[in-house]
Amino acid sequence: MKILIVHNKYQSNNIGGEDIVYKNELESLQKRLGVEKVFHYEVSNDNISKFKLLFEIWFSRVHYKNIKKIVMENNIDIVHVHNFYPLLTPSIFKAAKNSGAKVIHTLHNYRLWCISGILYRDGFGICEQCTKNKFSFAGILNKCYRNSLMQSMVAQMSFWFYRATRVFHNIDYFFVLTNFQKEKVKLLDIRESKIILKPNSLNMAFDKKYDKKDYTYVGRLEESKGIYELLKVWNTLDERFVLTIIGGGEIEEELREKYNKTNIIFKGKCSREETLTNISKAKYLIQPSLLYETFGLTIIEAMSFGVPVIGFDIGTRGDFINDGVNGLLSSTNNLQAVIEKSFDYEGYEILCNNAMKTAKLYENEYVIEKQIEIYKNILENKL
Repeated sequence: MKILIVHNKYQSNNIGGEDIVYKNELESLQKRLGVEKVFHYEVSNDNISKFKLLFEIWFSRVHYKNIKKIVMENNIDIVHVHNFYPLLTPSIFKAAKNSGAKVIHTLHNYRLWCISGILYRDGFGICEQCTKNKFSFAGILNKCYRNSLMQSMVAQMSFWFYRATRVFHNIDYFFVLTNFQKEKVKLLDIRESKIILKPNSLNMAFDKKYDKKDYTYVGRLEESKGIYELLKVWNTLDERFVLTIIGGGEIEEELREKYNKTNIIFKGKCSREETLTNISKAKYLIQPSLLYETFGLTIIEAMSFGVPVIGFDIGTRGDFINDGVNGLLSSTNNLQAVIEKSFDYEGYEILCNNAMKTAKLYENEYVIEKQIEIYKNILENKL
């Protein structure tokens, strides 16, 4: 069995969860199956030329030829695509299919139906307007792609073109990351028989060596991540409650000025190593995202350190946080009460121990073995 892993990386100054998952999955598969059986093909948004992209976003002949050549010359059995947009384009699905390989696509976001990929609009909230009409103009009118009318128009037109040419029909199976995402995707336009639940995995330390104290938020500073709701609550808490905020964004300076308090510490954007160190020392990780999300990478990382998570009961949070067992769930209206309850929580050590047990379900070796088994079943037509 030979596998080709494909990914369109984000810009190097904005590395996201998809990039981390791709790198980890590639290295884990190569370690388990051997580098001679696991190939990879990647491009980076660092190399985007906006002028060239206007002509190539519809169908990349370069990447079509490259993928087809790799598959045929190396007798690749499975082509597994993570992110394909905007440089690779769905041409790579067609190239893989035309070369005789089975094609898998991991749905790290909802971009097949929503050009922002997150089913959320600032100032509006959860938005599924474009899922109800295959040729909706809402994404353009609301500037859903990078808050730009022109970029939204190009993005929306490109996905209209992809649907019209049926390039996504070249995908044999879609990997989804949580049960919530699976149910959501079923309601859209993918047959259930083509959907496979395969969560992300991590190489985790499972280390509780630090004394836990205070609360930590990790994520981009933007409305959809719930940072406004979190800071409004924190502004009313006394100084026993200390919040460390890790992450940057366009509203960072605004937030620093408005919430200039001794118990609210802005760290800005940190390295991955520094971020993990901060998480490992926290009493709780706060995950107040207002998005559905598709996974919870930071949640699992926190739990691997025995750090319980407090999160809004929205979207995928319920797949990871079991209220009162390994963390605490909150509605958007009672976050303050939940945080106050968490401070001297009677069963805190139980939360910590159960958090680590939950994280072990997403440990590399465990998940990668299941992934290889899925690959084998696909090749043997057992699914």
